Amino acid sequence: MDDETNSIRHLSADDILAMHELVVESDSETTAGVSSPGDVEYTIEAIQHGHFGQAPETRHEMAYQLLRLLAANHPFVDGNKRTALMSVRVFYALNGLEFDYDRRIKQILKELATDETAVDAETVVSYFEAHTEPLPPEYEATIALWLERIEANDFQPSSVTLDRIGPEDNDPNGYDDSHRTRD
Repeated sequence: MDDETNSIRHLSADDILAMHELVVESDSETTAGVSSPGDVEYTIEAIQHGHFGQAPETRHEMAYQLLRLLAANHPFVDGNKRTALMSVRVFYALNGLEFDYDRRIKQILKELATDETAVDAETVVSYFEAHTEPLPPEYEATIALWLERIEANDFQPSSVTLDRIGPEDNDPNGYDDSHRTRD
């Protein structure tokens, strides 16, 4: 692993479970429940250490694996794609990047959830590279607070708000927000 991957902040399984709770709370039609806690743990292990002799080497490859494994393995009863997207957004934020996605992410998530073999990993990684940029400096204090709470192991996503990361309306991931569409 290179210096980039040595300095990466990772989400824990508890972080992902907490984000899933936020997804469920934001939509009364989303059914709560974890159908496979082992898949959440596996996702974290695969991102941090790899599997089958392959480990993601960059932040963008890690983000892709996070998105892929949560969307394709369906560890939750409902809200898998939304939880996957929220997890990627928070992963990037914790690592100083903003993921400024567009409507293409909805198609990627649907393809991962229905037939992950049809998704080209390099294409998605390139998409991530093109749609991330450093977070503006005004968010550094919030990120520092998140990191402090994560390291103290008492992180509760609902107790910390970051406008660019959190929901702007009832859709926790804002796939349909017109301000996210790039020309």
